[in-house]
Amino acid sequence: MEASVADNNTIIERYHELYKIEQAFRISKNDLQTRPIFHFKEQPIKLHILICFMALVVSKHIELKTGISIKKFIDESKKVVDGEILNHITQKVVTVKAQPTQKMKKLISLLETPH
Repeated sequence: MEASVADNNTIIERYHELYKIEQAFRISKNDLQTRPIFHFKEQPIKLHILICFMALVVSKHIELKTGISIKKFIDESKKVVDGEILNHITQKVVTVKAQPTQKMKKLISLLETPH
């Protein structure tokens, strides 16, 4: 059996691919704030992996469409907060809808553009 030898360019390309995978896992753990969950049955394990993977896919889509990191997108999103006011006489809660910032409007428009 003859061992195959990869050239330097192939090795560097594979290393860059590995880096992208490692970066994706860092994104999913840090920016998406995923945490390990201990499951003992196969179905919950598969569902947990699916949810983490879908969060990673959505975050990568946001990064590619907007050109900013998911952390920056989340930080900008957190600036848009609705408020609630309680009328003490009627005991009704009135929700005041927040308007997105100009930057958030631009990011939303980038997400709404077709592929």
